[in-house]
Formats: sequence, C-alpha cells, structure tokens
Amino acid sequence: MTRKKLASVLLGSAATAALLLTPATAASAQAGSASTATKAGTASARAAVERDSVSCSKPKGKWANYSWGEGNTTATIYFNNHCSHKVSVKIMFVRKGSVGDKAAKYRCMTVNANTKGKKKFYAAAYKPYSVTRVARCS
Repeated sequence: MTRKKLASVLLGSAATAALLLTPATAASAQAGSASTATKAGTASARAAVERDSVSCSKPKGKWANYSWGEGNTTATIYFNNHCSHKVSVKIMFVRKGSVGDKAAKYRCMTVNANTKGKKKFYAAAYKPYSVTRVARCS
C-alpha cells in the first residue's frame, strides 16, 4: 500500500471513530442529530474514495494525482496533473470480491500537462486498485 493510500485510510478511519466516540447530551443529540448524520455520511463517503499519485519529472516535487470511485458497471478515474509534461499511467483493475487471487486487468491512460478531468472505464466485474507510471501507452 502506498503512503497516500495508507494516509487516506487512516484519516478516514480516524474521522469516523472521532464522530462515533464524541459524547453528546440528550438535548444536543436531538438538536444536532441531522448534522451528526450529515457528518457521518461525509466521513464514510471520503473513506470510499481511493487515491494514488505519481511524481513528475519536471518540475521536481510536483505530482500527478489520481482518485477513483466505483459504480455498479463503471469506474471513474479523476486526475489532476501538476506536471509540465504529459503523464502516462497504467491502472490496475482487480476482480471484485477476489480474496486470494489477484485476477487483474490493466488499462492505460495518458493525460496532458497541467490539466485535470475524469475518464470513465467500463469494468463491471473489476474495480480500480492502483496507478503505476509507464513510459507511454501503446
């Protein structure tokens, strides 16, 4: 697991635990039950989004960031490229529900310099797992 994925998992878990362990009085619980439900929903929505990034060749210290969420038959990959050049990545999709086997398929995506956007992939039985930089897409 990369450092970004680990950080997002830990932060999402900490936020959820903080909401669940916060003591509330009876009066504030009734008055704030709607806002608490909204905060809990927001925390769980953040935990469902996975993120990954690859470093830029130029300028140093910048990253091309990727995040994704999955639907029933599609997965949308969101990207924000802070690099001054095109970045090509290989996206690994793993079979949904696979426990031990890493049945995977790969898709390639190239994004232009200094752009952000999204791309939809149709992968009914697969979910996005990781993003790896490649020299170019064939």
